Amino acid sequence: MQTHWKEVLPVDPYTVLAGGLIQPIDLKIINYLYQPLIGPLACQLYATLLYEAEDGRALGEGAFTHHHLMVRTDSSLDVLLDARKKLEAIGLLKVYKKSGEERPSFVYILEAPLSPARFFSDGLLNIYLYNRVGKREYLRLKALFQAQTSAPDGLEELTASFNDVFTSLHPSELTQGWEAEATGMAEDALDRKEGTPLFRSHFDFDHLYRLLSDVIISKEAFTDEVKTAVEKLAFVYRLTAEEMSQIIQGAFLHTGIIDIDQLRKEVRNYYQIEHGDTLPALALRKQAPADREMDHTTPKDDYERQIQFFETISPYELLKAVSGGAKPAPADLKIVEETMFDQKLSPGVMNVLLHYVMTTNDYKLSKSYVQKIAAHWARKNIKTVRQAMELAKSEHKKYQDWQTKKKRSSNRSNPHQEKLPKWMTGEWETDTRSDEDIQKRVEELERFLTNL
Repeated sequence: MQTHWKEVLPVDPYTVLAGGLIQPIDLKIINYLYQPLIGPLACQLYATLLYEAEDGRALGEGAFTHHHLMVRTDSSLDVLLDARKKLEAIGLLKVYKKSGEERPSFVYILEAPLSPARFFSDGLLNIYLYNRVGKREYLRLKALFQAQTSAPDGLEELTASFNDVFTSLHPSELTQGWEAEATGMAEDALDRKEGTPLFRSHFDFDHLYRLLSDVIISKEAFTDEVKTAVEKLAFVYRLTAEEMSQIIQGAFLHTGIIDIDQLRKEVRNYYQIEHGDTLPALALRKQAPADREMDHTTPKDDYERQIQFFETISPYELLKAVSGGAKPAPADLKIVEETMFDQKLSPGVMNVLLHYVMTTNDYKLSKSYVQKIAAHWARKNIKTVRQAMELAKSEHKKYQDWQTKKKRSSNRSNPHQEKLPKWMTGEWETDTRSDEDIQKRVEELERFLTNL
C-alpha cells in the first residue's frame, strides 16, 4: 500500500531490498528510457537506493533514516518523496510500512526496469516516451537498444554446436523428477523480476460487456492479457466504454478474435481520425518544476496559495474540481488538449486560463474564446502561473471585448452577471481574517490537493 508522504518523518528508518536481479545495463535503461518520464531526481534516487541495498548486504548494515538519505542526496524530504512517488507509480519501487513500534519503519523494494523489448511494446510507457522526446529521438533510442541480429555479410560461421562439444546423457542418468528439480532451481536462482507501472484502472468492463452483448463477443474472449491492453489503451487515449466497444468490434471483425496488435492499430486509427497524426498528450501533466515558483516556498497569502494550487494540479484535475468531482466532459478535454498542443501552453498556465474563462463565462468553455486567449498568451511567451494571472488581470478589458463581440456575432444575449476570480479582484490582498481562519483555509486546501 502506498504511504502518503506526510506520514514520513526524517527520523523514520527504512531498509532497502532488491526485488530481483538488477544488472548494470538496467541503470542505462533507466537513464535513457525512464528518465524522460520521471526526471533525473527520481533516477538518482533509484541508483542511490540500489547502492544502499548492495552495501547493506555487503556490510551487514540494517536500516538507515530518511535524514541520512536527505544528507546523502542533498535534497529536502518533500523533494525526495516526490521522486519516490514517481518510482512507485512507474513500477520501479514498492513501499511497505511497519507500524506498532516506537517509530514506523519502511521497507523499500527495488524492481528491475522493463527490458527494452518489453518497454517498446508496452503500450503505455512507449507512447508516453514518444510524446515526451518526439519521433526522431524515440527512433534513435529504439535503435540504440536494438540487438545486432545477424553477422555482417561475407563471413563464414565457425560457431560450434552443442552436439559438437557435449555428449548426450544416457537414459540411465535421467532420474525421476529431474525436470522439476532442474527447471525449478533455475527459475529460483535466475529469476529476473521486472517492475511494471502501478496501474489502477477504473475502466468499466461491465458496461463494455453489455455494449458488446449483441455482437457475439463473449466475456471469454477477454483474457487477462486482453483486459490489460484495453485498460492501458483506454487510459492513454482517454476512451470511454462506448468508444472502446466500437473499436473492439472493428478489431474482432478483422480477425475473429480480440487480437491485441490489431486492437492497438484500430485505436491509433480511431484517435488519428479524431485528432490528426499526433499521439495523445499527457492530460494529467502538471507544471514542470523549472516553471514552479512555490515548490520550496511557503505561501504568504491566499494569492500565493492560489499560485501553488495551479502549479500542483493538472488541467484534467482542475476541470474535475470545478465540476464538483464529476469526470470532465470529453468536449472540454478536447479543447484543453488541442489548445495545449497548438499553443504549447504549460499545464499551470492552462489552469489559469481555464479558471479565468470558466469563472467569467458561467462555467462554460468556448473553444474559439479559449484558443484566442491562449494564442495571445503564447505570443506573450507566458510560461509561469504568476505571469498568466498578472496578464489576465491587466488584459481583462480586452478579453471582455472579445467575448462581447463573439456573443453579438452569434445573436445571443447572456443575462448572467459576470463574476471574476478572487485572484483578479484583489480581495485576498485586503484579507482581514484571523490567523485561525487562515490556517483553517490552508488545511482545507491541503486536504483538497491530497484527495485529488
